[in-house]
Amino acid sequence: MSLSVSSSRIVVTPRYLFSTQTTQQGFGLVEVLIALVLGMVLSIGMANVFISSKQAYRTQDALSGVQQNGRYAMEVLTRNIRMAGYQGCANLEIVEPHVIANNMPGSGVFNFEEAVHGYAVDNNGAFKPAYSGTKPGQADPGRIVNGTDMISVSRADDCGAYLVGNMLADNANIQLNPDNTCNFAAGDLVLISDCKTSDLFRATSVANGAKMTIAHANNMNSSNRLSKPYGSDAQVFRYTQSDYYIGTNAFNEPALYVRVNGGAATELVEGVEDMQFDYGEDTTSDRSVDRYSVEHADVAAAGDTVVASWGNVYSARLALTLRSQSRNITLQNSDPKNPANADKRMRQAMTATVGLRNKLP
Repeated sequence: MSLSVSSSRIVVTPRYLFSTQTTQQGFGLVEVLIALVLGMVLSIGMANVFISSKQAYRTQDALSGVQQNGRYAMEVLTRNIRMAGYQGCANLEIVEPHVIANNMPGSGVFNFEEAVHGYAVDNNGAFKPAYSGTKPGQADPGRIVNGTDMISVSRADDCGAYLVGNMLADNANIQLNPDNTCNFAAGDLVLISDCKTSDLFRATSVANGAKMTIAHANNMNSSNRLSKPYGSDAQVFRYTQSDYYIGTNAFNEPALYVRVNGGAATELVEGVEDMQFDYGEDTTSDRSVDRYSVEHADVAAAGDTVVASWGNVYSARLALTLRSQSRNITLQNSDPKNPANADKRMRQAMTATVGLRNKLP
């Protein structure tokens, strides 16, 4: 505001009637460019954080799956190998069962000294040593993977029932408490055992009533008589021969399979890519392991020994290789057995050594 004085009056003139300065409004080009650059830097940083977090999640998820599958596969294998030769309270080295059952699974005859028997499957699919009988893993799904090992484990089932009737040796059946939960069925291999003797027969029929009656007629057995009269202290079990091997499932993925008593194979654990065994063998007849050997000379590497007698095997050393379901988890190939396999799956090796409890002193 300005003040002018004249002779007659004072005139006050507002400042805005004079020349005014205009102020700049908005952003300049340089400021816009700087803002764009900063925005791009922040966006790239956020994208990198997101990608890193996603990859870390995928890696952790793959590792968790591999470890979970590995723990379960190891639990199944080590537990059953440890129990190989189980027949109740009788030690396999002291009591060998009297076998009257016909049509034995697997190799056709149970040799109870051989609680475990190993096989290597070469690159042409041949079993080393030869497998007599119907080979497992010969059809899809569940076709056996060449270059892997298979192990056969013979043992009584965990579930057992006590004998309650027909305790004479010349009876063609035995009787059990009907409340047992062992699910005996016609055609099962059945082991009856006390701490001194055991008999293996095939159940020709199973009838429930006041007592469960399991018949062992001579149409499925070499005789319908047991080796001796058993008392109420005798236990009765189903007996199984289980073949554990690596096969490909319906999605063409490797998995651990089991075939029981020559039946249909069942997938146990997915993602098990390889399984290898060495067997602890007693060579000095003192029931302790003196060396670890492979199944057959055709699969032996330099310096390897070959199992001379499966009846002298007292432990098994196994190695599993597991892989993730998802690809492109790792930056580099993680398959030590097949360097050309560039699927970048996560892989992990697991090992264990298991003693055959029912053969050890």
